[in-house]
Amino acid sequence: MSIRHLAFSQQGAGRANNEDRFSVCDELGLFAVSDGMGGHNAGEVASAIAVQSVAAYLAENAGKAEPAQLLEDAVARANSEIFAAGQENEARRNMGATLALVWQQPERLFVAHVGDSRVYVFNQEQARSLTSDHSVVGQLVREGAISPEEALHHPKKNILTRALGMEEEVKPDISAFQPPIPGYLLICSDGISAYLPMEQVLPQVAAKVKREQILPVLAELAKEAGSLDDITGILLWDEEEAAGNV
Repeated sequence: MSIRHLAFSQQGAGRANNEDRFSVCDELGLFAVSDGMGGHNAGEVASAIAVQSVAAYLAENAGKAEPAQLLEDAVARANSEIFAAGQENEARRNMGATLALVWQQPERLFVAHVGDSRVYVFNQEQARSLTSDHSVVGQLVREGAISPEEALHHPKKNILTRALGMEEEVKPDISAFQPPIPGYLLICSDGISAYLPMEQVLPQVAAKVKREQILPVLAELAKEAGSLDDITGILLWDEEEAAGNV
């Protein structure tokens, strides 16, 4: 399987800086998005540590354990580094970050996440999320208390229940699926996903625009829906399958 990618990141309207970070490591088959939080530029520090630390750990330890265990350990190290950096600097205290990633292995694709950055699989007919938000509203949706559409406008939609750097320990959700990719994978920050009904929008966009336009169009749609947040996404596809499936 030959995975190709496109990436997009844009500072939110009126924001002093872009607190999202993404990482593409072709040699590792690793693709990650992190959304930082915290004042005094702390959010961008946390998100940078998140993507850099995970990539460095996997590069150093690839093949030394099962992939799921390596991902759990990599996230643990990133969490520890962000937590420690926050404790050492008063201006960065309580900084944190989300993380969503895809890691290509010989026979499987692994997905890991903490927080409300998401991973979707989609084509021109359908879309589904491969992650479940670690947030107050995400829990309400899972419990059936509110609908996904109601979640888009809920006043507590930005309150996370799990994030890197907020506590001394954190556990990611990790899953795996067999390739090939049935269309596209999208890794994105909530600057996109918190404002759009993604299961409806993704197939529509895939059917109407060229591959190179998907991320910019999603960004514009999110802004039209009210997003003032930083917007970041990585689009992945299997080059060998693309012609027959997309």
